[in-house]
Amino acid sequence: MLISLVKAEGIPLEQRRGVETTDRNILFVLVKASVETVAKAFSELRQMNIWVRDAYECEIDVQNESTFLFQFKGHPWSLIYKPHMSSRLLYLTEEDACSISESLNTSTIYYAGSDTCGIIEYSLYTNGICLEKLSFEEGIRRKFQSQLRQITNRDIRNVYRFTMNFISEQDAYIPCLVEVEELIAGQRTILWIENLIEAELERIDYLAQQ
Repeated sequence: MLISLVKAEGIPLEQRRGVETTDRNILFVLVKASVETVAKAFSELRQMNIWVRDAYECEIDVQNESTFLFQFKGHPWSLIYKPHMSSRLLYLTEEDACSISESLNTSTIYYAGSDTCGIIEYSLYTNGICLEKLSFEEGIRRKFQSQLRQITNRDIRNVYRFTMNFISEQDAYIPCLVEVEELIAGQRTILWIENLIEAELERIDYLAQQ
């Protein structure tokens, strides 16, 4: 399987924060906890019965509902990522972020962006409570609510810059992953990410349903 990490030059991955790009279709759930802790919570939440720990550069048998959980070195958040699969039925949702936040008593971020539709959405949860939420579709809607700060829709001049600043303020990073090859259930492949060296990765696990 080939996934490519696309990032600008100049800043080491360990120091990167914010949103790498808004010019791709991106969907992540970020959890402020270790990969081991998050993988256990997500596997229970979504009834995943396949769990391969420390799977980077390892050969895996691809199953249904393939999900990757990883954490970059020097970053406090683990990321949940589901690549495109024709057999995929389950998608990452804001409810996942809420449920994991509540079960682990930690903070989570649901982030979705689509350059095709001009959409950006994020929600920050702490202990299962939504503290801030933005839902934006260019030319159609812009909704914002926050328990953290006194800001209204009118105060947000540039939604994209506003979102990037918010993610940076959480000490979080939304990477840009480009899938070069589609995963197919039943195939055997080596899990690796182009433009990412092992020293930049704290850990990556593979979850799936058999």
